[in-house]
Amino acid sequence: NILVNKDFDEFTIDERGGKRGDSFWDCYPDLELEAKQFVYQECSKTEATFTVETLARFIDQRFYELNNLKKIDQQLVRSVESCRLDLRRFGVKFTANSSRPYFLGHEREDVVKHRQEFVKYFIEREQHFYTITNDAVPQWRIPTTAPTILLCHDESTYKCGEITAKRWIMPDNAPFYNKGRGRSIMCSDLLVMHPSGPFFSLTEKEYSEALKTYPNLNDDCDINYEKNSASAAITLEYKNHNFLCLVDNSRTHTAAEIHLNAFGMRSGTRCPVDKIDYIDDNNKKKTIECYADDGYSKGLLAIANELNVFVPRKCKLNDLKLLLSQHAAFRSVSKLENLAAEYNIKIIFTPKYHCETNPIEGYWCHSKQYIRKHTDQSFQKLTTLMPEAKPNFIQKHVHLKLFRRFWRTIKAYDQGKDYLEVLRMFFSGLCNDQIISHRKITNTNLDNQYI
Repeated sequence: NILVNKDFDEFTIDERGGKRGDSFWDCYPDLELEAKQFVYQECSKTEATFTVETLARFIDQRFYELNNLKKIDQQLVRSVESCRLDLRRFGVKFTANSSRPYFLGHEREDVVKHRQEFVKYFIEREQHFYTITNDAVPQWRIPTTAPTILLCHDESTYKCGEITAKRWIMPDNAPFYNKGRGRSIMCSDLLVMHPSGPFFSLTEKEYSEALKTYPNLNDDCDINYEKNSASAAITLEYKNHNFLCLVDNSRTHTAAEIHLNAFGMRSGTRCPVDKIDYIDDNNKKKTIECYADDGYSKGLLAIANELNVFVPRKCKLNDLKLLLSQHAAFRSVSKLENLAAEYNIKIIFTPKYHCETNPIEGYWCHSKQYIRKHTDQSFQKLTTLMPEAKPNFIQKHVHLKLFRRFWRTIKAYDQGKDYLEVLRMFFSGLCNDQIISHRKITNTNLDNQYI
């Protein structure tokens, strides 16, 4: 009534409602910006030591520093309760420490360097690979010169006790389930970036021929081979092609066959191998014998002379190792790379912590989603569902989307984007708000326009 019939000034005299004075942040706007930045930095750390009291003490310390005052009591210039309200206003929530993207060394200097080399390799040779068009209905783009088939390899563990994250449940009639993960099966597979793919298989006639060379494929043992799969006979299916295989950067894959530290310097000292086979700079295979005719090891000094490596006088062992490490005979080549080279297959290791650079990771996601949906948590059911997941994967053409996403990821990194930007572009917020990591991609998310 007073607002309608009387003057507004008379209403404000009573000091009811409205803003009566400047708040703390009105007086110190720069300090508020510092507080926001401090909260952002603390909440971005892996450790979870940040508390409301941490913010209150930071504000208190900065307040006295900015005003050039000396603190004479223990009272905080801004209370913990007020700082808790500030955190809410800043958009910070105290919530479960899970269900969020994880990062571990993705932008580490050595990882970024490897990623750049990896991306550069594919960008420079894109015209040699079978790629996917960006049409609404993806189609294969066939290379015109020196075609190369990309093989994507990985291993994954299937556990019979896993269940789907959500399902329809009648509260009064909910079924029991096993809490443990149960027995498991380790699976190793190849995803083939070729129109005849996505999985490699031989015809019955080709498989019979492969059995003559590899009879253990039909043996009943701990390792079960999928029917008509003999990847060592892959050249029978894809003639006149080069082969490139993506392998994850695990220590078991990248372990070098020989290492300089295992050799001694002088004759008769330690030597782990009888000979060293290597490919020289002219792409010719050469062999260096590590033992002399008298049965004693030659030592690194004699081997260096045979390799025509100049060794200064009074050269010490560590310096000699450094010199030989630059030679092709001692370059860090893994056992896996040497084995693949026998079948004319080049191995490339994916960057550490970058599962998005290997398309087969998406197959594991799809396959396990299918199994979790249909499983009854028995080991027998798991062995039945694993073969069923492959036809479902092929029927939905998920492999085309995974291959297309692989090339888009490569090009995104080539444009200078970092891991977080790529994750957001293809796997996180812009894709679907339920995505919490690149290891949990569902079919629904794969249908998104960003994929």
